[in-house]
Amino acid sequence: MNRTTSPTAWIIGLALGYFSLNALLLGLVSPTAEWDHAEQLILSQVWQLGYNSQPPLYTWLVQGLFWVTGPSLSALLALKAALLTLFVAGVALSARELGLTREQQWIAVLGLSLIPQMVWEDQRNYTHTVLALALAAWTLYQFLRLRRTDGWMSYALWGLLLGLGTMSKYNFGLFAVALVLGAVTVASYRRLLFTPRLLIAAAVAAVVFLPHLIWVLQNVEPASEGFHKLEMTRGIGWATLFDLAGGLLASLGVLLLVSPLLIRRLPSGSRQPDPACTLLARVALAGVLVAALMILASGARDIKEHWLQPLIFFVPLLLACHAAPGPRALRLFRGLVLVVLLGVSIALPGQALFADPERPSRLNKPYRTLAVQIQAQIGGEIDAEGVGRTPALILADSDPLAGNLRLAFPRAIVMSQRSLFPELLPARDWLIVAETPLDAGSAFRVWLGDRLGIETLTPAVARARYYHIDAGELELHWAWLGQGR
Repeated sequence: MNRTTSPTAWIIGLALGYFSLNALLLGLVSPTAEWDHAEQLILSQVWQLGYNSQPPLYTWLVQGLFWVTGPSLSALLALKAALLTLFVAGVALSARELGLTREQQWIAVLGLSLIPQMVWEDQRNYTHTVLALALAAWTLYQFLRLRRTDGWMSYALWGLLLGLGTMSKYNFGLFAVALVLGAVTVASYRRLLFTPRLLIAAAVAAVVFLPHLIWVLQNVEPASEGFHKLEMTRGIGWATLFDLAGGLLASLGVLLLVSPLLIRRLPSGSRQPDPACTLLARVALAGVLVAALMILASGARDIKEHWLQPLIFFVPLLLACHAAPGPRALRLFRGLVLVVLLGVSIALPGQALFADPERPSRLNKPYRTLAVQIQAQIGGEIDAEGVGRTPALILADSDPLAGNLRLAFPRAIVMSQRSLFPELLPARDWLIVAETPLDAGSAFRVWLGDRLGIETLTPAVARARYYHIDAGELELHWAWLGQGR
């Protein structure tokens, strides 16, 4: 199709507007960061080659952003909107590279909104997954381009994207393996792999990933934390294959239900399948097989739906390859997508605005209000030099609490029971904070004693009403330590 008539620019512009609007709505309804954003507020205080079971690329991006803006929820929401836009742009450009018609390109992009994890959870909370999706989409696009431009620089760029993708989230590697396996089975793409230029792609990817790999080998325990979520056991994980099938069905069920509306049977032989569309089908099959083999080999007992996203994001592209809807069917499809997108834009702020008083969301938690109360109490006492006290360290019992307190105390070092950096512990002026009472036998108090030698605390309590909920209060239990240990 003529690139001048392609809707790619419109698609990218509308995606940016949509994701920016939703980010703005989230920022306006609550100053509280969700779990993944709160974690980044903690980890971004220090530069390392690795932090935990997630690769460090997203944290590095946040550090660069905070170097300009300072710790900011608005900056985190803006980064999320930008990455989601880049993801949609990668899919849109891939659709154009496939030579799809205007209608098919729109189907490829709008179909993403019918994958619940992508349209809802990726906007609501996830961080690393969003970055991995964006890089997977651009990795696919660059590989498709190799059929037109297969010079050394093109392979180097593909290798760079492969390396960065692996540095975004480890399950990106499943997509990369599936892409290569799928390409091996399609003649016009197989030749792109059996060439000396592949060595430059492999070398660039290795150079990008190698420093983090060295960190992983030197820090096996924190790096392998995420694998505990798989609940790996000895033996073959046959039962988990049903979880894999259920996850795929939950993610793609709506898309599969509407596919008969979009696919119209054409006369036999009227159109030969494009090799790129065949590639997508083979990559999808290879992805399922790779995931199944990993489950069987590892004995994994728990599979999360969002871990599958890099293996399914291109399914709307595959659907678009075979779509030939009539005008009425296309209108129905667009109407359904519009309803979904509007519903998500209402539901995102609605988490706080319409929350159940018995089960408030994290966005309802008044961390900022409570932080102001605590600051007033500890800052109201003047020390011998006539200076009000401010904490040098805030140590919380959870990542969400610690991360949100960094927004209120941007000059303090903020850590949690899970995310502790011993080398950064200051000598004095510690603020200990928890959402549960700091009783002598509590789990957090026991940890403070065992890990940091803190035995004596004088707890106080701050209370504030939940945001947007008339009934109910949140308590923060805190204690001030003039000397750290």
